[in-house]
Amino acid sequence: MFALVDGNAFYAACEAVFRPDLKGRRVCVGSNNDGCLVAANAEAKALGNIMYQPLFQLEKLFQQNDVVVFSSNYELYGDLSQRMHTLLGTFATAQEVYSIDESFLDFTGMGLFDLQAYGQVIRRAVMKQLGLPVAVGIGATKTLAKAANRLAKTIPGWNGVLSFADLPTGEQDRLLASLPVSDVWGVGRRWTEQLQALGVTTALDLKQAPAQLIRRRFSVVLERTVRELNGIPCQDLELVTPDKQQIVSSRSFSQPVAYLEDMRQAVSRYAARAAEKMRRQGSTCRQVSVGIATNPFKPGAPQYHNWASTRLIHPSDHTGLLINRAKHCLQSIWREGFEYKKAYVMLSDIGSGQVRQFDLFAREAHYSNNPKATALMAVLDRINQRMGRGSCRMAAEGIDGQMQWPMIRRMQSPRYTTQWGELPVAYIK
Repeated sequence: MFALVDGNAFYAACEAVFRPDLKGRRVCVGSNNDGCLVAANAEAKALGNIMYQPLFQLEKLFQQNDVVVFSSNYELYGDLSQRMHTLLGTFATAQEVYSIDESFLDFTGMGLFDLQAYGQVIRRAVMKQLGLPVAVGIGATKTLAKAANRLAKTIPGWNGVLSFADLPTGEQDRLLASLPVSDVWGVGRRWTEQLQALGVTTALDLKQAPAQLIRRRFSVVLERTVRELNGIPCQDLELVTPDKQQIVSSRSFSQPVAYLEDMRQAVSRYAARAAEKMRRQGSTCRQVSVGIATNPFKPGAPQYHNWASTRLIHPSDHTGLLINRAKHCLQSIWREGFEYKKAYVMLSDIGSGQVRQFDLFAREAHYSNNPKATALMAVLDRINQRMGRGSCRMAAEGIDGQMQWPMIRRMQSPRYTTQWGELPVAYIK
């Protein structure tokens, strides 16, 4: 028996944890550079179709309806996410952290008889200890747990918890008949269109479809979804998160970048961030790629986009080397006379940092087989982990306050749980 615990409007909920004055008010969160709306609580969503709309187009509507808007605060969201997943892990025999605000829980061997009530226990615990509202869906398979979670969020009568295990088959089918096939886990837009053409419009229709026919017409993946809707487990929990085979660091610039030195700083910052992520999973890479692009949505402006890659002779996780290679790639594709909107750095051909294949005929690697270089990166990571990201970094990444390209977050809330200078303060009279 599986449960899926999912945060309700997670980003917006995180913003309200340290702001009790926001209770009952409309709260929204914008994307990078305050571009589009990416999160909204239920009160804000009641205003209509606002999700993923440009914020400047919603400004008048928000002013008229007293909507509180925040810039993205990933430090806060990431820390509260970690706390939530840690707490949820205490309620089950096994756990799979599926996303920043979702966890699958395995209740095998726990001897639970009233799963509906146990789901409410989980929901109340998360609210009491973290102040975060969650929904809980429970089913015999991960797909059913996902479906139950979706229904628990949309049907008020369930009070945020729905256990298919406590319902007769007829009642389960009635609920699945109210769930569009597009909302079934793993059914994307292309499959939705093809299924609807065959008359399969709801989760119940998909459940009742012949599994072998679905396999022939679509794939074995969708066949597994059909079997899971029928209560046959085809997916186990991923108890160990697999290492990433590619790591990409990318951001749109707050304003166009027209000078090479500014772009070098941005690419260096992205390379350093990607290297940090790679070291966190204990890996090294053999290839570095860099891409740059102008704004395709700016009519009449000259357009240019390109990318380049370079191979490393020795696999490495050293920030200095990866920045050097990234800047080399940038130099080969840079063209003057354009205003660039975005850049990315991608690390690929990633392998374990414990097993490294070296070149027999190349010179000894200064960065890849040097204990001092490895120790330096370890110290760098420890400082940034303790004092905050970017506290210690390479000079090539630029100096805060003097860069033209960093992300704009004009309405960012304090990082209440990760920065000493932004801790909440209580005054007692």
